[in-house]
Amino acid sequence: MSNTAMRYAPKGLKVNYWNWPYPENCIRSEALEAEISNGFVDEYGAVYSQDGKRLLKCADVKCYKVREGTESVDKLAFIGCDQLECLYLPYTLPEESFDAILGGTDTVGAISFWDKPYVPEELDPNETWSDYEVYIDEHDVVYSMDRKRLLYARYGFTESEYIVPDGTLTICDQAFLFHEGYLVLYLPASIKVIGDDIFGKDGGQIVIL
Repeated sequence: MSNTAMRYAPKGLKVNYWNWPYPENCIRSEALEAEISNGFVDEYGAVYSQDGKRLLKCADVKCYKVREGTESVDKLAFIGCDQLECLYLPYTLPEESFDAILGGTDTVGAISFWDKPYVPEELDPNETWSDYEVYIDEHDVVYSMDRKRLLYARYGFTESEYIVPDGTLTICDQAFLFHEGYLVLYLPASIKVIGDDIFGKDGGQIVIL
């Protein structure tokens, strides 16, 4: 079992792992396919029933939060979700009711059961993004596309001082973990959340502008 999926799970929540292939003959019925065709599609491509209370087909993405208000998940909702590494289940979905089949050709992951509303995305330092969903500045520092979250500094980042641009809301966990040397980090007044262990082994200093 791979432990890499654990880093996609939020802290302090109950986490289960999956690492098994689909059983044979996992085929959706014609009735279910028709319900999917007429369902509500979210921005990630997941399909819900018209009332939003049942997840019919999950999105094939790396990390997915089942929408709050969902009360059940179809048993075959995850067919074809080979990229999925972490699945968040909202507090509105009873843990004991979750019996969907998880798996795929390469899927290995973690299920995170929430017992409270999700953390607002702009304040969650544990969020993850695909490489094509990020902005990389001239210093090799990676941000979410909306520039609200500083995700991490790549190996090319060698500055001893760095000014985080105004409008940034979150510094994610371990953002400058691979930086060598002492780092002075200048943060704008817009910052709301600073993640854990953001500096490398030589430490650093935070200055709010």
